[in-house]
Amino acid sequence: MRSPRAWSYVTYLASTVVLGACPTTPVATDTDSDPTTGSQTQTPSSDTDECPVGDLGCPCTQGGGCNPGLDCSPDQTCVPSEPTTTVGPEATTTTSTTDEPGTTVTGGDPSTTTGEPTSCDPAGNQPNQGCLEIDPSRPFCSESQVCGDCTVLPPDGCALVDPDKPLCNPDDGQCVACTLDDQSLCTGATPACNPANNTCEGCFEHSHCPDSACDILKRECFPLDKVLYIRHGLESGGNCTNNVIEGGYKDAPHCNANLAIERAQSQGPTSGWTFKFLVPIDAMGYHGDITIPSVDVDEPISYAFIHEGSFSQEELSQQQHTRFQSSDAVLTVGANIVAYVNNFALYSVSNQDDNAVGVGCLQNSTVYLDDSFIRDTRGSGIRSLGCDVYMRRSSVFKSRTEGIELNCADHACELHMSNSYVSDNQYVQGDGGGGIVAENATLDIVFSGIIGNNAEFDPNDMAARGDSIFCPNGNVEGTIRNSVIGRKQLGNMYSIKCPGMLDVQTSLIDSDGFKMNNKKAAGEDILGYFLTNGVTGARPINPDPKDEMDPDKKPGDLRFAVWKKGDPVVDYDGQPREAKDDQIDYVGADIMGN
Repeated sequence: MRSPRAWSYVTYLASTVVLGACPTTPVATDTDSDPTTGSQTQTPSSDTDECPVGDLGCPCTQGGGCNPGLDCSPDQTCVPSEPTTTVGPEATTTTSTTDEPGTTVTGGDPSTTTGEPTSCDPAGNQPNQGCLEIDPSRPFCSESQVCGDCTVLPPDGCALVDPDKPLCNPDDGQCVACTLDDQSLCTGATPACNPANNTCEGCFEHSHCPDSACDILKRECFPLDKVLYIRHGLESGGNCTNNVIEGGYKDAPHCNANLAIERAQSQGPTSGWTFKFLVPIDAMGYHGDITIPSVDVDEPISYAFIHEGSFSQEELSQQQHTRFQSSDAVLTVGANIVAYVNNFALYSVSNQDDNAVGVGCLQNSTVYLDDSFIRDTRGSGIRSLGCDVYMRRSSVFKSRTEGIELNCADHACELHMSNSYVSDNQYVQGDGGGGIVAENATLDIVFSGIIGNNAEFDPNDMAARGDSIFCPNGNVEGTIRNSVIGRKQLGNMYSIKCPGMLDVQTSLIDSDGFKMNNKKAAGEDILGYFLTNGVTGARPINPDPKDEMDPDKKPGDLRFAVWKKGDPVVDYDGQPREAKDDQIDYVGADIMGN
């Protein structure tokens, strides 16, 4: 089996909705504070005209911190601390536990402490040598002579310490190059802020490369001199051309994508081509099928399919330059190709042909499906014959057979899903069906939903397929975390039928064989927690999931996933997650909005 690709670089990737990296209410440096307290007016601790930052009655630090025993009030003034109130899923409690001699940890958070202040001399260099010797995690000396992390520094403190790391990250108290709230230093070859380590790195979303696209596996923007334009239509209308060599320019776009691909390969197969789809001038229907021929190269070549303009997934199906539709396979990816498909809808309109798949791909290739959906295919939504598939904020919906088929007996393959859905896929006698069918494959699924799929209805057949995940030969490995797996009502007796090395953790499931470290419920009950988007197949959380059998059912029951560094920082539709290491989060691809 091939070595797994470097998925650690891309599992945290989310939309580039700018998120606030800092809390909405100031948080004290040395103790957790209740934002509803600390608004009293106090007398400054100094009789001089200057008021040291962090002292009682004086301004808070740039990170919303104060000296030990003080909290930062909403008016950015340091006031006496009050007991911390911790709100959990079951009850509200006030806690105070001893961590080390002379140190009290409030609210159960060991990252913030109160106790006797550690004095230091702020006149020296930063980091302060004396503070480093006492506690390397609190290396800076504040103007009020107290050791702390970067939140005790003045507003330009980090920039003075290290111009390459000018920002104070209040989440961990480190000086960093960027945060999701401030990515101004991330330019050129490093346009993206990696939220896992707060460093500027190569691109990992196509929006990081607005003039072309991102080669995500290489973390590089595609070149600007390899952009070809497509406007679906008839050459006779004068809005596009069928001339392979002379077409592809913005003022002479190709009439369909296959002509543009032929143009890109006219001088031999080369990597880095971006195909941009323009809005049709005349109503000519939707784009047809797209075929990327196999190439004989030592290293796969990369293509990206991008359209001008941005639309929500619900709107994609009505935009002529964002919808691919065919009675055959909609997108065929040959061998040795990396295909990036960003923000498109793929429809099949065949009723009989099992080869009418949404995406079909061959060995030694990779397909990225971002912010897209596949629906209504007669064959599998995605059929891999040895290629790797990455789904980010995407869905496979209402295929008449399998949602995803990893038919990789001859060439091992991988499926990576993040913030994605495989939902309501069905069964055809003789052809198969269900959610995911995998052979000789590795699964890496996080914060996703495999919901409402049906392999067949035959509760008496012990050899029947699993409705959600079926591994016919047991040669499937990998991990599923923080996800939801629930078969269709009255589906087959097994939901996950996958012996071998498949590890399922902190997920909502309906399969007895994987209930350890997960929450087990009946498939029918799981369905009640989620709604269905009839266009994309997304399954958002039902805000009122109560029913006659379980009147106490509530959305909060779904908060038991565990977010880890590297996980996505937003959900399926861009809402920000808590995104803190070991933080409890909602299972599945959706979070409960405010």
